[in-house]
Amino acid sequence: MLRIYIHDQVPVTSFVLEGKLVGPWVNELEKHWERALAGNASRTMLVDLAEVSYIDAEGRALLARMRQEGVRLLSAGVLINAIVAEIDAQQRNHQSHDVNTEGASNG
Repeated sequence: MLRIYIHDQVPVTSFVLEGKLVGPWVNELEKHWERALAGNASRTMLVDLAEVSYIDAEGRALLARMRQEGVRLLSAGVLINAIVAEIDAQQRNHQSHDVNTEGASNG
């Protein structure tokens, strides 16, 4: 089970999650995120994972996609910190690859 609390306050929309980000709950978070994006795509968004105990592969994929779109991820605990660190590392690698690819095509 996953609880999703949405705090939509200027300048940040926060999604505070409690429980396990797995299975159908991943789709539920995605729906809330897409609805928030449709309402104000330029607003800063934050996902608070401090009370999340487990994230499955689908949850990781969604968080990675959200991170690529600029969503900040806050975490606590060894497991969730490791997952967020992995997502952030992938994001940095993706960004540096984009810069290297752009530089190669311009040279």
